[in-house]
Amino acid sequence: MDYNKGLSALSYLSGFFAPLIVPILILVATKDKDVRYHSKRALFSHLIPVVLGVFFAIFAFFTMFTLNDPATTDHTLFITFIIVSILYGIIAFAIAIWNLVQGIKVLQ
Repeated sequence: MDYNKGLSALSYLSGFFAPLIVPILILVATKDKDVRYHSKRALFSHLIPVVLGVFFAIFAFFTMFTLNDPATTDHTLFITFIIVSILYGIIAFAIAIWNLVQGIKVLQ
């Protein structure tokens, strides 16, 4: 196995143990053009769930206070919260699978 292929694959597969730290370290530490390309792609793909998670957390925070309001009897916000939760889970799972596939493809 080539050292550069291993670093590129590690950038993608680090999503399972250190999603943002490893691609940044590899990006800073290496000069190889291909490894930098893969570490940038991996970093971007690791950032997507984090950014979506922040928006989801803000949405959940406001949903929590709205649902605790005794004057609110409409369950539309709760249903929206459930749908957004499911979509976030699907997106995060799909990105994890994509990173796994990309890591394996780099090694071949």
